[in-house]
Amino acid sequence: MAEDILKLWQRQYHLPREQDSDKRTLRESVHLYRPPRSDLGGIAVALTVIALWATLFVYGLWFVKLPWALKVGETASSWATIAAVFFSLEFLYTGLFITTHDAMHGTIALRNRRLNDFLGQLAISLYAWFDYSVLHRKHWEHHNHTGEPRKDPDFHTGNPHLLVWFTQFMVSYVTLPQFLKIAAWSNLLLAAGAPLANQLLFMTAAPILSAFRLFYYGTYVPHHPEKGHTGAMPWQVSRTSSASRLRSFLTCYHFDLHWEHHRWPYAPWWELPKCRRIARGAALAPQPLPVPGPGPVPAAVGAAVAAPAAAAAAAAAAAASADSAAASPAGSASISSGSSSAPQSSAASLLLGEGVRELLAAGAKELAAASGCGGGGEGGGSCQAELALRQRVLAPAGALA
Repeated sequence: MAEDILKLWQRQYHLPREQDSDKRTLRESVHLYRPPRSDLGGIAVALTVIALWATLFVYGLWFVKLPWALKVGETASSWATIAAVFFSLEFLYTGLFITTHDAMHGTIALRNRRLNDFLGQLAISLYAWFDYSVLHRKHWEHHNHTGEPRKDPDFHTGNPHLLVWFTQFMVSYVTLPQFLKIAAWSNLLLAAGAPLANQLLFMTAAPILSAFRLFYYGTYVPHHPEKGHTGAMPWQVSRTSSASRLRSFLTCYHFDLHWEHHRWPYAPWWELPKCRRIARGAALAPQPLPVPGPGPVPAAVGAAVAAPAAAAAAAAAAAASADSAAASPAGSASISSGSSSAPQSSAASLLLGEGVRELLAAGAKELAAASGCGGGGEGGGSCQAELALRQRVLAPAGALA
């Protein structure tokens, strides 16, 4: 059963507080994502990526003849061949990291933790000899403290400029033992006949470009604050992509569907488009990716999701009102018109998660008190200020400008 799979995942991995509702109400919503029933798909995908990378890696190192590193009697490979091998290998380097990323989430072989972690360690060693255990710890710090300065190891330290942030990101993960392993691996390949020039192109430049791709689509774009702001950027307001399934795959193995990944961290990368459909079906509207560069979402993009965002805000308001009704009989009359959509409220409550609901409720209460539009008992009645705050949190910047 899918519920059993999810419970197994929860026993081995820690969910951030915002996903706690998944643990208690597995059957309450048709919108809840269910992980794959078998490990075979995850294992097959991981082995396919590793095998394709290994094939191109061998071809690039030993069979591609670079014009600037020819031996006597050798003929240079065409520039088209060199470019095709380089960019294909760079894409597969990205796949190696995504494979390790899925292993850190237990989505390669959930029922066999040893095999799952072995494939994750193998993939990241082939990528650049990173320490899997260190990456695992830091990645879950990122998930549990997303966008929190000094707590999220992937978040910027005060300067969100692209190159500054990328440099900080790279320095924070590179270690001396890793350099020593890379040097030993390079010497071994050199002894096996792999030219140093080929190693520099296919074993150094390609993974560095891959690292930038991963950083840009997996950290910078989804977690970059709006222009002029450098504070916290929690996952609930991270951006996601509206690209087609094929374009999203070619971009970064669906890593640009980042809100969905943080909402359902037990979903393997190839099922993130499914998670996006679930989110849209539940009237949730995570922020679509803006055009390259920081700043608000363009108005044309924001308008496309304004209606779902308003629906999500209304559903959240109905859920909060239902909670107030249960706690205070005096407030029940004022929310009777909103309680007729109980299934929608339940789904919204589940998908938003307890942490988000608490954030919305606390912020709305504070704003209502400041503006004098709150009323009723504990939790108060809904008002325009509360609805505006809920929309501001749930909707993209351009949708409410």
